[in-house]
Amino acid sequence: MLKTRLLAALVAGSALSACGGGDSGNSGTGGGGSGGGIITPTTFTAKFMSASACGTTQASTNGELVIHDQNWRVISRHRPDSNGNVSANFSGGNVANISTITYSTGQNAEFSVTSYAQHPVTDLGSFYVPGTSQQGCDCQNVNVVVSSAFGSLSTADVQLTGFTTSEQRRSQLSFNEVQFEQVGVCRVPNGAWPLLTAVANNGTARAIAGSVRQYNIANPVNLTLNQNATVLPVSLNTFDVSLSETHYTTTGGFGFRSRFGTNDVFIFNQLEGVEVISLRAATNQVESTDGGFIFRSATQRQNFTVPLNNMPVFNVPNTDAQQALESFLVRDLPSNNNNYNLSSVQGFNTFYLYAQTRLTDGTNYFQSFIGPLQGTYPDEIVPADYNIDSRLDENASATINASVIRYGDNQTYRQYLLDLSERGDLPFAARLTGKWANYSTVSVQITTTP
Repeated sequence: MLKTRLLAALVAGSALSACGGGDSGNSGTGGGGSGGGIITPTTFTAKFMSASACGTTQASTNGELVIHDQNWRVISRHRPDSNGNVSANFSGGNVANISTITYSTGQNAEFSVTSYAQHPVTDLGSFYVPGTSQQGCDCQNVNVVVSSAFGSLSTADVQLTGFTTSEQRRSQLSFNEVQFEQVGVCRVPNGAWPLLTAVANNGTARAIAGSVRQYNIANPVNLTLNQNATVLPVSLNTFDVSLSETHYTTTGGFGFRSRFGTNDVFIFNQLEGVEVISLRAATNQVESTDGGFIFRSATQRQNFTVPLNNMPVFNVPNTDAQQALESFLVRDLPSNNNNYNLSSVQGFNTFYLYAQTRLTDGTNYFQSFIGPLQGTYPDEIVPADYNIDSRLDENASATINASVIRYGDNQTYRQYLLDLSERGDLPFAARLTGKWANYSTVSVQITTTP
């Protein structure tokens, strides 16, 4: 994970003081080898897609599937064809180490690489390249006036979602009216304009919201906040938690204001366009350092289709795994090998390692690794012709996150990978609900500032 240039510097500048944790010896491998006998070639397939601002998708060639050996050396590379399809034969067994690369160029460019240890040879589903395009969309700017049927509003309290580009300016028209000026909205040509949703006093018992679906962009759009939030109690297994809620509509989402010392959430069951209500309970600890901060968290997130009427029950995981994660960051990550061992962690079977920084040309760079609790993570995984190493800015701010993760209560690592492939081809609401509704994680994150 670029540790010689980026991640080791993060650890060196932190105030982590882990003890115990996993063994950094050569006790695991990141890939699946093959036994004796005849091996029948099997095939990875995948599709690379890009999304438009009006909700359509199209094939993309801005990606790559890379197959590695058990030591993360490149075996083969596979670029998508003009239809975004990738097909890669693999004769080394029924699992392999792989990486997927997606990227965008130009303004707000992003580059993302995700590596998967011991992935079953199967259809990987769809991968979306970063960013959205307005190509093929009808996009216009419009003023949106948000008013309250329940009293005063302020520009600081109102949140608007459903747009493609945010307002150029926000102004107070009267005691209960706020105007969002020149909001960008996009639609399929001759189709309907996107649902717009607004909320005020979000994350409180005084929260109010409203939606508008049919409007004429030749005039200012009037959106009235006419629904009060419903107060719903939740059951918690510990008192030291923060609660938050996010509402996902057909065109966006609003929410995520954390609160301590409560066991109530504030939801909108009848708000037009709401598809999924996501509730999150977490124990968080933030520690400042000379060069940034350390964020420790244990979280359970549950998603619900509307209406949500029954009391949600949260079992936030304990923080025991943080000891092993901190040991990995302090001892294993800066070491001379790329082995890790988190087998002491209970209740989880999947390890997630994530890094983010900015390159010298302004590209936002993201790198992730997903593996079992014991194995080998890759370092300097991106092929050299992308020139990532030469563009890495050692003085840029950076983040590294080490986590253990799971969906449901007892998910194996293999189940996680197979479910991940299946999930990628589902509609948005289906990706958040069903067997993906309950997500738990324990993590330690280090962020440095220049």
